[in-house]
Amino acid sequence: MAGNISLIFKYLKLNITKVMQYKTSFIMQIVMMILNNAFFIFQWIVIFNITDSINGYGFNEVMLLWGLTAGSYGVAHLFFNGAFSIGDLVYEGKIDVYLTQPKNVLINICSSSSSISAIGDIIYCFLMLIIAKAAWWWYLAAIPIIIIGGLIYTSIIVCFQTISFYAKQGNSVADIISTGIINFANYPIGIFNDFIKFLMFTIIPCGFMVFVPVQYIFLSFNIYWVLGLIAFTIFVMFLAFFLFNRGLKKYSSSNLMTGRL
Repeated sequence: MAGNISLIFKYLKLNITKVMQYKTSFIMQIVMMILNNAFFIFQWIVIFNITDSINGYGFNEVMLLWGLTAGSYGVAHLFFNGAFSIGDLVYEGKIDVYLTQPKNVLINICSSSSSISAIGDIIYCFLMLIIAKAAWWWYLAAIPIIIIGGLIYTSIIVCFQTISFYAKQGNSVADIISTGIINFANYPIGIFNDFIKFLMFTIIPCGFMVFVPVQYIFLSFNIYWVLGLIAFTIFVMFLAFFLFNRGLKKYSSSNLMTGRL
């Protein structure tokens, strides 16, 4: 465990160091991501000038939703961006180099690349807490929550990316799931029907990523939901490892003699 965590942070340091050679580009990626996310604030200002609440969610609660969603997205893409390219690696037969290294293959792939703009998403999370007039402890609680959210998000993506071991371009399913997670997580859960809510706690688990923390940690604490959140996170992580390792047995090497720098 310690070795894997060390590997993740070494990859992160390396990826950031490479991008920081071009400091202007590094800063612009982060700033532009923050600005891109910030445009949606105006949408909600307009909406809440018309109505006081949406199924019990006011402006501050919606800002909290957007913040945790952005933070979870940021953690996933900053630390585990490689998970979103598993299908391409399988299709192009480029997993060979990871198989030859004395590290866990899945963790090695997931942490091998970082989306630097995701730093902007993480910063945006805490800006949303400021706008939501968060209590001081919300800032502390947000750190483990977005880490958990990032792990759930990454694990689900890995699960669906493994379809690529069995079907050509199977990663398109993972892309749909990824889009669904982000889109559903940004809106009050009360506006969805029961079937959509079921999906949001199973196949598209933004319910555990965002809605459980908002409702049962930030707004009202419920230890049973917290334990359920932890249990679901562990389950979906183990499922990702299981499905990836099983799919890896179907992998066909391209015999490419390439190296990684």
